Amino acid sequence: MPSANPKFRRDVTWPILLAGTITWCSGFPTTVPEVSWLAMDKLGHFAAYGTLATAIVRISELRRWPLLGCWWGMVLASAYGIGDEFRQSLTHGIRSPDWHDGLADTIGAVVAVTLYLRWDWYRRLLELPVIRKKPAKPQVEIPPEPLPNQSV
Repeated sequence: MPSANPKFRRDVTWPILLAGTITWCSGFPTTVPEVSWLAMDKLGHFAAYGTLATAIVRISELRRWPLLGCWWGMVLASAYGIGDEFRQSLTHGIRSPDWHDGLADTIGAVVAVTLYLRWDWYRRLLELPVIRKKPAKPQVEIPPEPLPNQSV
């Protein structure tokens, strides 16, 4: 029987929050700085969807099968990026869809999950805890002192 108080699932919450943030941010007009030799917009897509794919791969159920998890991370992040570009096609005047953005989303997802699967240092870096817990002090039980005999 399932418990009434489900455990908080941080590994599932992060991809959902990240996807929601991407969707929320893509509903606003962008102001991206112009750099002549680098497409900053594409770099942003690359990084955001690479992060989303990595967050999906880190879900504990997918970690058991690394190749399958990487496949799902790439497919879901890429599909989410393509869906976001489609949604932007419905917001006339605010944002416009660009197939280059979808390509940057997919390449970012592929590169991120490949790094996560192949490079141990990158995986270890991502798995470091942000807040380190102090080790618990050993608890020593002190037996209660015997009560002195009371004479009445």
